[in-house]
Amino acid sequence: MNETEGTVLRLDGAHAWVQAAGPEPACGSCAQQGNCRTAGMGGILDEAGGKPRKPMLLRLPNTIHARPGDAVVVLAADGMVFRAVWRAYGMPLFLALGGALLAAALADNELLVLAGMLLGLLGGFLLMHLQGLDSARSEPILSMRFKQSSVISVKDRSTC
Repeated sequence: MNETEGTVLRLDGAHAWVQAAGPEPACGSCAQQGNCRTAGMGGILDEAGGKPRKPMLLRLPNTIHARPGDAVVVLAADGMVFRAVWRAYGMPLFLALGGALLAAALADNELLVLAGMLLGLLGGFLLMHLQGLDSARSEPILSMRFKQSSVISVKDRSTC
């Protein structure tokens, strides 16, 4: 599970606006810890120049009933980001290429190949729409939980 810390800024109905610290250098459990910059090349260049990470403003379902000012941890379930990217980009591209290859195998006409590619792309977008990438109907990619307090209580030793 990938996570980053944040603070709830305001509430918007059943959602909370969270200011997250921004992408971490690594998730902490990966073999590439300290080398991974999955958020883009900006992380490497910003660190070299001494710039801090840019905070992100996220609108998340407020399933934990957080209030403004609460410290939270923003979570991205393992594989959820990849599945969302596959549905939004990979599947339409894969079907567009498949449509073009099928049309090329059936006919030796560039216009038919183009039409096959466009039909495949349209089919990919239609399938994506039917699978329900609408945020109101699908599982959220990001969620949040309250940040655990690091305060440790120590017993009074004056009575010993």
